[in-house]
Amino acid sequence: MSSPRSRSKTNGAFGNRSPRPIQRDFSAPAPVQKEKTPRTLTIADKLATFSQPILEQAGNNRTAAKGAMNVAILIWNASIGGEEKIKEAKGKLNALPGSSAEQVDELVTTMIARKEELYPGENALITNFVLKFNHRTGATFNVSAVNVNPEGLSNTDLSDIIKPSL
Repeated sequence: MSSPRSRSKTNGAFGNRSPRPIQRDFSAPAPVQKEKTPRTLTIADKLATFSQPILEQAGNNRTAAKGAMNVAILIWNASIGGEEKIKEAKGKLNALPGSSAEQVDELVTTMIARKEELYPGENALITNFVLKFNHRTGATFNVSAVNVNPEGLSNTDLSDIIKPSL
């Protein structure tokens, strides 16, 4: 066992004062780990891609970006809900200041076509979203969604799965 007095006489980690040779070549970059599986798109990724044309019109204004996301989510949910929900969405958008019926019809029609083109089988209703802006990390976007028609299940299957308890 080494002590402070005998440490300078020992060889090894604590006692040898001569420099050790460096074994690693630091001129080459350290190896980078690659992802083994490709990352699947989340609903937030899909919604951000879907709402890109509306967000471009909002510009760099943070309040306008949140409003643009509200409009995009309204149209997204209406496209899943059917014709009745599309009419309701058009009514809400027509009530916004500075909007005209022609602009609203064109916006809703193009955005529904965009959703069907980009994500034809997506049936997730957006229930909530949080869009935060940070000067260091940029924007963060979190989305809560509910799948209204999961694959492989029908209404008759649900009655078999869920049985009343006695």
